[in-house]
Amino acid sequence: MISSKDNPAENKLNPGVTDSDVENAIKKSGYPLQTIIANKLRTNFYCQEEWSFLDSKTKEIRSLDIMAQMPLYDFKKGQPRVRPTLNLLIECKQSELPYVFFLSPDKLRTSDYPYISGLFNKKITISTDDDNSTWTFSIIDALGLSVHSFLLDSAPNSMTFSKCARSGKDITLSGTEAYSGLVLPLIKSMQHFDEAEAPPKTAHYFDAHLPFSIGIIDGPMIGVTVEEKTHKSEFIPWVRVFRHESYEHDEWTERKKLFAIDIVHKEYFDTYLNSHLLPFAKKYAQLIIKHDDKIAEGKAFVKGMGKQSWKDIEARLEKYSMTKKRFLPKL
Repeated sequence: MISSKDNPAENKLNPGVTDSDVENAIKKSGYPLQTIIANKLRTNFYCQEEWSFLDSKTKEIRSLDIMAQMPLYDFKKGQPRVRPTLNLLIECKQSELPYVFFLSPDKLRTSDYPYISGLFNKKITISTDDDNSTWTFSIIDALGLSVHSFLLDSAPNSMTFSKCARSGKDITLSGTEAYSGLVLPLIKSMQHFDEAEAPPKTAHYFDAHLPFSIGIIDGPMIGVTVEEKTHKSEFIPWVRVFRHESYEHDEWTERKKLFAIDIVHKEYFDTYLNSHLLPFAKKYAQLIIKHDDKIAEGKAFVKGMGKQSWKDIEARLEKYSMTKKRFLPKL
């Protein structure tokens, strides 16, 4: 029953619309779930509900359910040159019918996950003292974070997923609804966020945003493992969905990207956030602050890279300087 305390007599439902009709409509919408998740996050995050963003292709203004932000450094300890910040871009969906994820037998990886926004350089170029070569790493790789359990083996991976839909008496799978209603807004919002956080050309201090695209589902989530002549289905609380996107771009390295989106069941969100995502984000912040000058400049120095170029890079990172010993080939 809708409460009517201190309500003007004229504020009432019109004939043909009942309290039950309105309450059922509210329950079926995504807004109650959006509010529940936002209220959970407000303890530690600044939350903007109905966060608007610009669609890069259509140039239309769209909105995402929640954009949450939390600084990952202590203001009282001074300001590092690169300030780590965690951002969550969240779309919420309620559904009586299941979402179905076809699970990959392989662990998928992409240099586009996680994104880092707000820097001039998203990579670090390393020079050394025993070779004239240079090595270029993503920031995640250079800091040794690519082997963190959150990225490697915490969730099953999927390249294909669908949502069940009713077709008469039958239940069918619809990939279009799942993509357009959940994946597409998260990808578009991530692209907008990255462009919006680009630093000014005169910047000396930077915000190293760590944004994650997250779909939260209040409804059944089923993972399917396909074999040659059969399949196995199981309920899953969390899955990492990978989506390939192509673009027109002058730079060949920017013409295709493999995005990753975490799809999490509503009842597992607290565990996902506190036991998986936040520990990774805190480790990221620790290393960003430790190496803020190298990340700001996009270059560093590491001794002995010619002999040992793929081991313990983070522990060996030094600030780049022209006065560092340079490799001189023997005559």
